[in-house]
Amino acid sequence: MSTAGLHIEARGEGPAVVFTHGFGRTGDAWRPLADALAADHHTVVWDMRGHGRSPAPAGLYTRADALADLGAVVDAAMAAGGGPVLLVGHSLGGYFSLAYTLGRPETVRGLVLLSTGPGFRNPESMAKYNRGVATMAAAAGLADNVANVGVHTDSMVIDRLAEITCPTVMICGADDRPVYVAGCRYLSERLPDARLVEIAGAGHEPHVEKPEEVLVALQAHEALLAGR
Repeated sequence: MSTAGLHIEARGEGPAVVFTHGFGRTGDAWRPLADALAADHHTVVWDMRGHGRSPAPAGLYTRADALADLGAVVDAAMAAGGGPVLLVGHSLGGYFSLAYTLGRPETVRGLVLLSTGPGFRNPESMAKYNRGVATMAAAAGLADNVANVGVHTDSMVIDRLAEITCPTVMICGADDRPVYVAGCRYLSERLPDARLVEIAGAGHEPHVEKPEEVLVALQAHEALLAGR
């Protein structure tokens, strides 16, 4: 399945669940969860541009570009699933899920965010994070124009958290870097309808390291998955 030139994999019938991977990762990281949920959900996994099997753009890949891509994926998922989607995002994919929900809340019935932070208000913290993006991009083999998608330029998401009123489940690995654990806790405390699940023995990618426990956490909040 391909929408707007993106590599997308969809399977199953039922309420739609859209999975968005993190920076330098691919949709393949979601396969165990997507396969498990496809028995009674329409699951959709996609690769951001320049990641996995989605071709890189000719110019800079920006947040606006990524959100437009996510919008195209959501529109297709809604058509197949018959209603608003559950967005599941990891790290940068979780941040984009928040940003997307701010723009089109009527298309999102719930959020499941793994190892996700809200962005930055402090310019020094933002600059430090952005320097880390360059290091992560080099390790992942991403071209500079693709790596641009991970760069933070404003505090749009953190400033507007109160506007995100859909049910949200925050999931973090207890052994993740402190900045990500703190980010998940911050979001769980400030989003209007959020709860937090910390998974012992997991780091930054709990869905890869402990997929069974992440699935249990999702199923414990079945009302979100079922669209109720």
